[in-house]
Amino acid sequence: MEHAIVIACQMLEHEIRAALRDTGLTCPVTWLERELHNRPDHLREVLQEEIDKAPPGTTVLLAYAQCGNAAVGLEAHSAKLVLPRFADCVHLFRSERVGDPGQVDCRTLYLSPGFLEERSGILKDYDRYCGKWGPEKARRVCRMMVKNYRAVSLMDTHAADLEAYAPRCRDYAELLGLSLERCEGSYRVLCKLFGGQWDEEFVVVPPGGAIDMAEFMGMPRAAGML
Repeated sequence: MEHAIVIACQMLEHEIRAALRDTGLTCPVTWLERELHNRPDHLREVLQEEIDKAPPGTTVLLAYAQCGNAAVGLEAHSAKLVLPRFADCVHLFRSERVGDPGQVDCRTLYLSPGFLEERSGILKDYDRYCGKWGPEKARRVCRMMVKNYRAVSLMDTHAADLEAYAPRCRDYAELLGLSLERCEGSYRVLCKLFGGQWDEEFVVVPPGGAIDMAEFMGMPRAAGML
């Protein structure tokens, strides 16, 4: 694919690198920090700044999803934008085929290897609460935060050695008092993104256009992530 660039979420690095390898796409990749997901409006600003850097005639491949509406309103200007049409990376990884929005359980918290790279999310909250209240109260507070959930599930996207991440996933489950599960995933949608197979699973915005909320209407609500 000529004149393409990738703007990529650091949390999906294992899967993105695997998809780039499998498709043979070689192009510049800009990695954005995973913590940007905590502030969707700020993530949108940073994404727009990176899109605006693209030279005229470039195809910008966004290795993101709707991500709390962070993608809604992004403008193409002089570049073409292509984005997977999924609510979030959990649905993207859990989608088995075209037309499948990704099968998720609303009472399960899903973890991918990329999410477990750093001590983040509720583990980071727990560390902060321990400093304020001690471990016992910190644990109670964290468990209250997930009282409507039943399980933590480690997703095997087949892009990383899952056993290397299992201990930290067990830490999450034990801290939160939830059962521990595993589930299948894949990076097939990212392979289609990088391979130019842009069918109904993708939002394609020509130069001068913008990503509209209507592109995502009717999609499942965002999946649980810690």
